[in-house]
Amino acid sequence: MKRNYELYKNLNDSVFPFVQKPIRYIGLEMGTVVKDIENIPLKFALAFPDFYELGMSHIGMGIIYDILNSKDYIACERVYLPYPDMNLKLKENNIPLFSLESFKEIKKFDVIGFSLQYELSYTNILLMLELSNISVFSKDRGLDDPFVGAGGPCAFNPLPLKDFMDFFIIGDGEITSVVICDTVLKAKNDLSAGIISEENFRAHVKKELAKIRGVYVPGYSKNIKKSILYDIDLNGYISKHIIPLVETIHNRLSIEIARGCSSGCRFCQAGYIYRPVRERKKEEVINAVKNGLQDTGLAEISLSSLSTGDYSDIGEILSKLSDIMSEERVSMSFPSMRIGSLSKDILEKTAEVKKANFTLAPETGTQRLRNIINKDISEDDLLKEAADLFRMGFKSLKLYFMIGLPFERIADLDGIYSLVLKIKKNARGLKITVNVNNFVPKPHTPFQWYPMERESELTFKINYLRKLLRPLNVNFRYQDPKVSFIEGLISRGDDFTSKIIYEAYKLGAVYDSESKLLNYNAWIKALESGGGKSGRSNFNDLTNRYLYSEKDLDSPLPWDFIDILVNKEYFKNEFKKSYEENSKSIYHMNADNPEDNDTSKLLTKNCRKVCYLCGVCDFKTISPIYSSKINNCGSQASNETVDRMGGDMVCKDSSNIGGALEPFYELNMRYSKKGDMKYLGHLETGKILLKAFRIVKLPIVYGKSKFSSKPKISFSNPIPFMSESENLYVKVKVKRDAVIGGLGELMENMNRFLPDGITILEISKN
Repeated sequence: MKRNYELYKNLNDSVFPFVQKPIRYIGLEMGTVVKDIENIPLKFALAFPDFYELGMSHIGMGIIYDILNSKDYIACERVYLPYPDMNLKLKENNIPLFSLESFKEIKKFDVIGFSLQYELSYTNILLMLELSNISVFSKDRGLDDPFVGAGGPCAFNPLPLKDFMDFFIIGDGEITSVVICDTVLKAKNDLSAGIISEENFRAHVKKELAKIRGVYVPGYSKNIKKSILYDIDLNGYISKHIIPLVETIHNRLSIEIARGCSSGCRFCQAGYIYRPVRERKKEEVINAVKNGLQDTGLAEISLSSLSTGDYSDIGEILSKLSDIMSEERVSMSFPSMRIGSLSKDILEKTAEVKKANFTLAPETGTQRLRNIINKDISEDDLLKEAADLFRMGFKSLKLYFMIGLPFERIADLDGIYSLVLKIKKNARGLKITVNVNNFVPKPHTPFQWYPMERESELTFKINYLRKLLRPLNVNFRYQDPKVSFIEGLISRGDDFTSKIIYEAYKLGAVYDSESKLLNYNAWIKALESGGGKSGRSNFNDLTNRYLYSEKDLDSPLPWDFIDILVNKEYFKNEFKKSYEENSKSIYHMNADNPEDNDTSKLLTKNCRKVCYLCGVCDFKTISPIYSSKINNCGSQASNETVDRMGGDMVCKDSSNIGGALEPFYELNMRYSKKGDMKYLGHLETGKILLKAFRIVKLPIVYGKSKFSSKPKISFSNPIPFMSESENLYVKVKVKRDAVIGGLGELMENMNRFLPDGITILEISKN
């Protein structure tokens, strides 16, 4: 492996022994792409402004990493936010931030691309730039500095980071990221040839980047149309998955089956910025699952989409995957299922519950408010689903609600209590968790003109709900209104917001995406000082400007120059519909026959069924793409479905459940753990070995349990941290009648899929 040996040695001597889980910073994961970076003309640092465990769970990072590294002339390497202890050690030892693959200093890359997934990670970006010895402000960067850019959902309002970024990718990044690299590389070659002067180099590159569709360059761009990948099958799937060495937030194989959503919930930014719906072909999905399981040895699949159950061929895919899941002993999680999209029959045929939990998102407690936010579900369906899930064997249920929504009343909070009470009555013994999030009106949604509720109002509602729900004996969880305050401040910001962000950062606001580390006072002080310029603006002026005042429908919004292709008039009409819905419900409150429980004629229905001319599709180059011409899962689906289902499934394999183990023999393996793997903990080592067993398809015997069966594997006692050994042992029970070939061949195959530093030395059979 080609590494910056001097930097690596310094880290090994002065940093890694003194931080928690140094394995996060080592690299060496199976599936990484390590090129001879010094001989690659274009170097791209893919940066995630949060911790490794979260960044490695993000599917978008994996897609861009795979695409860029498929080009011979691009070396794409990763960098994540260091934990606080690592941050301190880097500063103490004057060591710059580095990439995982080659330990190359981030400052020495040509381009840095940050992933913007969450507003509270923005100050983390400033920390990562400073740790890299790169000027925080774009205007201060020179010839020896990389071009710093960002993309992701938060980039659809780029203004709060305008002062810090050289460019933004607005929209799909698969093609755009390659074009950016090509543009920078051409300019580098022109610089070497004397065609461009050193003084004009950065300005020239920015001018060229501004010509690319979907790229916003502050100071060079005006109106930006989002970049859109017309057919998400064109770039295929990730060809080689990285296998993390530590447990990640989502330790599963995520396969994107569709992009975009057709539901039109008025609060949901993702539902609009990713339009139109583009589904992958079912054959591509199935092949991606097969190849991904073979690459990673993971034991869980997630079919990823904003609304997985709306995928046209979801029933057929689940049926075809059932054999794979049974054979590979793989579970499946459904992150987002809309009501009416997946039948109970399909669930029962395909899977049985593994972890005995499920998720529903009614969002509100009353039909009136669901109509206002265009959440096209009924209470009757929700109650029926909860009861059905309980009868299917689910023991716990998570319910997601949102407070602070437009036109919300105390009666809507009472409705949450009533809904939970009805569910408990219909499913006695069901363990219920109520999760409450605070509404933040986001750009590029029909509610972008609506004000956010004040922190005190949200706190009152949370306490009110907690008191209401206490007698029902449910778990109650909520989002801190302080977190929502900062999220709203940034997401609804303009180009002055960058000054507030920088001032908050100087006052100690960093790691704010971790709620326990949130420095709320730093943000308050930054607002009170007007973003570092005392007297220019005060706290009340700024919070009213960004959060608490309703915006005029005909006045320009800061982010209007970003064209997501959805017509602004469409948003206005949706906003007006919510007002009409509220007015209608006020009338019915005083009428003899109130219709509060009726679904509304003002609802904008799912656009798979009817086009409302939002403006995204021209039906020439841009149009919805479905795996089938119609939603053919309807033939298998019934109305007995759930909204945003999030259960964990494992294919039925009921043979001998609770009985004796099937006939087996034991394989005894001796292995070594050396070099950088001395930083790998005992539990992590065991999980890496298990993944390797799964990759080589070792026919392991599993314990028999109705809900969760574990592989019959045992390990020798753990050795001290940072110790090396050649005498570590693992025993594996293998099916007696299975054919595994020669032990030497098995050992060779195993070692091909283990990271450098872990080696199987010998295998014997009992």
